[in-house]
Amino acid sequence: MKKLVLLCTGIIIFIGTTSSKAQDDCCGMGSIFSSILGSGIFGGYGFQQYSAEGLNGLISDNPILAENFTDFGFAHGWRAGANIIGIRQHDLLATFKVYYQSVKELQEAGSGDETQDLELELNSWALGLGLSYIINNNFDIRILDALMTFNSANLTNDIHSVSGGNSKQEFESPESNIGFSFDAGLVYYPFPPYLAIEVIGGYSFFAIETMVDKEDFIELETNGDFINGGGFFATAVLTIGIPFN
Repeated sequence: MKKLVLLCTGIIIFIGTTSSKAQDDCCGMGSIFSSILGSGIFGGYGFQQYSAEGLNGLISDNPILAENFTDFGFAHGWRAGANIIGIRQHDLLATFKVYYQSVKELQEAGSGDETQDLELELNSWALGLGLSYIINNNFDIRILDALMTFNSANLTNDIHSVSGGNSKQEFESPESNIGFSFDAGLVYYPFPPYLAIEVIGGYSFFAIETMVDKEDFIELETNGDFINGGGFFATAVLTIGIPFN
C-alpha cells in the first residue's frame, strides 16, 4: 500500500512539473505550487448494490429467517474524503484522492412481544486517481475515477423481547479485503473553484470471504463467500475546494 501511494504521488507530481506555465512562476516557486492545484475535501451520500451469496444463503436455509427477511443487496450511507493533489493541463484535470465510505442495510421483522433486526454494514477505504474534462468554469465531466479499495463488513443480529430475553450477536470480517472501484459523472461549480457538486455513478468489485463472531471468534459457516461481489453505486458529493493558484 505504501508503495502504491508513493507511485501515484510521483506520477502526479511529474505531470504537474512538466505542465507548469510561465505565468505561474513567482520567485522560483511556480513548479511547486502548480503540482497542488485543486485540492479539497468532500462529503456525500449514496447507495451501493452488492451480491451477498453467503448471507442470503443463511437466510434462505433457515425457515424462520426466510419467512421474515428478504435477500440483502442494497445499502446506503455516507462518503467523506479529500482530493489530495490536483493537476490541470489544458482542459484535463487529474487528481489523487482518498475517501472512507460506510453504507448499511437494515431489515426488521416481528411485532408485538418480539422483534428482530438484521443490519449489515459495509466499510471501505479507497485511494486512486481521477481524470476530468473541463467544459468551462462551471462544469466538468468526470471521465473516470479508478480506485483501489480496502473493504470490511459487520453484521448484527439483534433480538428484542418485552419479557427481557434480549440477545445480540455481532460478526465482523477478520481482515480487510482488496477490491476496485470505477466511476464517472458530472461536476457543477456554483462558486468556482471553491464549491462543487458532483453526481457520480460506477461499479465496484469486492468480496468478503468470511465473518467471525466478535466474542468467541468462531467463523460463520456459509456456502460460498459471505459477500461474493460488488455492484452498481451512485453518490452525490459536495466538495469544498482549496485552490493554490
